[in-house]
Amino acid sequence: MGTSRNLIANRAPQRYTWDMIWEALVAVATCALVGVTWRAFKAQLAVARDQMKVELQMKREEIFGGERLVRQRAALATQLLRKAPHDEIQEDVMNFFETVGMLLRRGYLDQEMAWVAFSYHGIHWWSACKEYIAEERRRHENDDTIFAEFGNLVEALYRIEERERGKSRAELEPSAERLTRFLREEVALESAPRPAGTRTSFDTVS
Repeated sequence: MGTSRNLIANRAPQRYTWDMIWEALVAVATCALVGVTWRAFKAQLAVARDQMKVELQMKREEIFGGERLVRQRAALATQLLRKAPHDEIQEDVMNFFETVGMLLRRGYLDQEMAWVAFSYHGIHWWSACKEYIAEERRRHENDDTIFAEFGNLVEALYRIEERERGKSRAELEPSAERLTRFLREEVALESAPRPAGTRTSFDTVS
């Protein structure tokens, strides 16, 4: 009996040690599984985020080339060409780019995609509207937040233009003659035939 008790006593620590090893292995395996699951989740989240950016980008392009905003673009261009009084100026086009700028700043749009789609029109519309925006800010106690997102968008577009085209800001800014031609192009959009589902083409800044 004494010998049996001694054997049991000797085995008990070994059995406890194996239990501890097994628990440790289970814990390691669990941590590894959690790590793999977390990486998979992060990968899925990144894919979902990229997909959201593409969908938002396509929606913005659809709105910009849609009948309603094309009509508003033509109306604003007409007002600017005939130098309409400040209070008659429509802000729909500026509001569109304000929203694009906000979405870009918040990371909901991809910067390169926004540049490809909106650099030409964004830069030209900013140049065409900057006097109106400056006056609007002045009328509201020099409130620089008015169309600030639009301005930030254009700054981001210029930075990419400078990098991609190897030109300075001064070289890229539209001349008065180019702006007049641009506004006439926008006016002409309203009367141009537009088959259902088509979008306005996006050119490079010239």
